[in-house]
Amino acid sequence: MPSDEQLMMRAAEGDMDAFEELVQRHQRMSLNVAYRFLADAAQAEDIVQEAFLRVLAAASRYRPAAGFRTYLYNVIWHLCVDQYRKRRPQSLDLLPAREDPSAGPAEQAAAEERAALVREAVGALPPRQRMALVLKHFEGLSYQEIGRALDCSPTAVDALLARAKRKLKDRLRELL
Repeated sequence: MPSDEQLMMRAAEGDMDAFEELVQRHQRMSLNVAYRFLADAAQAEDIVQEAFLRVLAAASRYRPAAGFRTYLYNVIWHLCVDQYRKRRPQSLDLLPAREDPSAGPAEQAAAEERAALVREAVGALPPRQRMALVLKHFEGLSYQEIGRALDCSPTAVDALLARAKRKLKDRLRELL
């Protein structure tokens, strides 16, 4: 099975089957990242479609210095920020309420309320902190990979995540 980088190099030579395989491999993950950032399924789909179009348009300039996934996250990040600047999201569906079948209605309502508070607190984070949080805790990227996706150093990623956690803690304390 060819690597993402090999597929991208083949796509640069005009192999659309290779590019289609890249899309198939990364479409779901890309949608998840964009949706977690924007909290809007339709906008997330538009962002991902635009990201893949941009990746295809730039295929001839692609150099596999970083992994393809990191490259794609970088494109998605920039598109999400552009979209974020156009409209401020009202909420972020990062942590959906988990339904516990053994919990009664009161416990389920409390869990949903807590999840809504967390979504509100995460939605209030600045864009770079929010994306760093999404990439670390939901996509499992390393600090190095997040740094490449956000155009910053791993040390800066660590600082972004520390500030995000501190702001989340303070905001949740206010809300509760």
